[in-house]
Amino acid sequence: MNLQKVLLSLFVLLAAATAWASPQDIDALVEAVRQEALREAGHDQERIERFLDANQEQRELLANANAELAVENRRADALRANYEANEETLTRYAEELRERAGDLNDLFAIVRQTALNADSSLATSLVAAESEGRSSFLKDLGKGERPPSIDDIKTLWTMVLGEVAESGKVVRFQAPVIKPTGEESVQQVTRAGVFTSVSNGAFLRYLPDAGKLVELSKQPAARFQNMARNLESATGGVHAMALDPSKGAILSLMVQSPDLKERLQQGGGIGYLILILGAIGLLLVIQRGVALLLARRNFEAQEKAQEPNSKSPLGRLSAIAADAAAHTSGTTGLRMDEQLAEESSMLNRGLPTVAVLAAVSPLLGLLGTVTGMIETFQSITLFGTGDPKLMSGGISQALITTQLGLAVAIPLVLFHSLLVGRANRIIEKLGKYSSDLLAKYELA
Repeated sequence: MNLQKVLLSLFVLLAAATAWASPQDIDALVEAVRQEALREAGHDQERIERFLDANQEQRELLANANAELAVENRRADALRANYEANEETLTRYAEELRERAGDLNDLFAIVRQTALNADSSLATSLVAAESEGRSSFLKDLGKGERPPSIDDIKTLWTMVLGEVAESGKVVRFQAPVIKPTGEESVQQVTRAGVFTSVSNGAFLRYLPDAGKLVELSKQPAARFQNMARNLESATGGVHAMALDPSKGAILSLMVQSPDLKERLQQGGGIGYLILILGAIGLLLVIQRGVALLLARRNFEAQEKAQEPNSKSPLGRLSAIAADAAAHTSGTTGLRMDEQLAEESSMLNRGLPTVAVLAAVSPLLGLLGTVTGMIETFQSITLFGTGDPKLMSGGISQALITTQLGLAVAIPLVLFHSLLVGRANRIIEKLGKYSSDLLAKYELA
């Protein structure tokens, strides 16, 4: 194609030159065209030869690739046949293993399940606080990646027996303890079996996730802390100690339960008002009880005395009877009735107030119940019933105030009834002695 273009160009030039050039110039131009055509033909021949050489190389490469492909195909067929043969062999061996294992599969399953159960128990045990890394073996054994060996079963048995043995020991060891403030320090810890751990008289709880002991933010009663201190300082013998069979669960729930102060705070202002009324009622009961006791003693002492005593109700009536000579019979009886009414009023002083307090206390408790329920329903309206903790405040106030009202009213009613009975008995005796004194005066 290039050669044709060159010849065409030369022919055009030759035609143009023929029109204006001489014969010599035309011969030179023809010779130049002939030489250029020869060079172009040489270049085309070289290109054809190179193409033919490259084509031969490509054919050789293709032949080599086809040969390699054939070799790899034969190798793949051999590997596929070997794989299928191995699959058949493995299937046969697995079937033989199942037949030969027999009951061992059930045994292995029991061992793995036991290992998992032991891991969950030992990981949360207080012994883990001083012996870390015990559960890694149990986890590997429980996964079931390989059949358990005799040594694995013996190790599992030994670990379970060791845990049982530790449940009857009192052990002291050094371990990091997290304080309620968040500070961590290494302290001496005393472990009572697998149930309770204490340090410096404070009860501890084990955190399996962190692998550390944490001091309870709220400790049990003082007598239990004294038990803990005695056990820590003991060098031998038998000592009483509070144990938690749930390994800390019951203890954590007990310390979370509110004490008396917190329960009173849950009652709110109405609860404190009930307590104040109860304290006033109790003081009145004590005061009137002492007064009636003294009145009865003075009454009994006056019965044995010859001279009237102005400190005794009977003595004051006797003094009026002794002064009866200056009065007529009607006047004496009237004065004794007035004195008897006055003594009755003095003996019953404060008792109506006790009765009123006994009646008002449960009413205040009912008021606290209504207030608490209103607060509960407001919480339900705002937040729904998804979280019971949001409703616990109102329910606690409702129950605590009712409890406080009844706790104040019941003893006040009982004491009021008791004091009224004592006062009435003294009044009855005074009325009888008043009648006797008046009768003696009239006979005289």
